[in-house]
Amino acid sequence: MLEVWLIVIVVAVVLEILTQVQLVTIWAALGGIVALICDVCHVDSTIQIIVFFAVTFLSLALTRPFVRKLTKNLKNTATNADMNIGKTGLVTKIVDESTGVFRVTVAGADWSAKTEGDQVPEVGASVKVERIEGVKLIVSVI
Repeated sequence: MLEVWLIVIVVAVVLEILTQVQLVTIWAALGGIVALICDVCHVDSTIQIIVFFAVTFLSLALTRPFVRKLTKNLKNTATNADMNIGKTGLVTKIVDESTGVFRVTVAGADWSAKTEGDQVPEVGASVKVERIEGVKLIVSVI
């Protein structure tokens, strides 16, 4: 059974690496390590399998809530576009005055924009980027 547990451990670790360390299969690797230790200590193979599943599920149950809290903030990864928040831009074109959509240039890039209210700035007005919703900047007039 030694070879089986080595394969389980290697496969679990490789899958974990392929999932970019999302902590999906690491629990099986831990169960495989404990089962491997049982095999080295000449424990019966049925007990090894039971130990493998018990350690895998127990480690998953005990650590998953903690890991979720740690990785929760990783899901909100900032993008290059987020660097525009707080920057000043220049209104270059009014696209649709009825919906308040216009074009702005911020840091050399052209964006579709809107103000938070019904205000439509004039072409050439300076605006400050407050946030990004989808592909549209939400700005305030300076």
